[in-house]
Amino acid sequence: KLTALPSLSGFLAVGYLALFGSIIAINAYMYLIRNVSPALATSYAYVNPVVAVLLGTGLGGETLSKIEWLALGVIVFAVVLVTLGKYLFPAKPVVAPVIPDASSE
Repeated sequence: KLTALPSLSGFLAVGYLALFGSIIAINAYMYLIRNVSPALATSYAYVNPVVAVLLGTGLGGETLSKIEWLALGVIVFAVVLVTLGKYLFPAKPVVAPVIPDASSE
């Protein structure tokens, strides 16, 4: 049973999360899906944990071991490869075999 109403800051926090965490975020995602490659539009899913860890170390005072820093670097490098892969490693053109015309023999 609710014994008291939440404070104004509680209501404002819910409003902030609804606005920025839902409405603006989904619109930005839909814009990206329409205007950039799917690999680039979905790369946020790979980068999100890295950003969260960096915010934790920068703002929250968390510390990381050397192996954790290495893992972050590997993740960022993989995202770069996924995003720029088609430019770094262009697909080779497919050449169809030539079938000789039976009537010309």
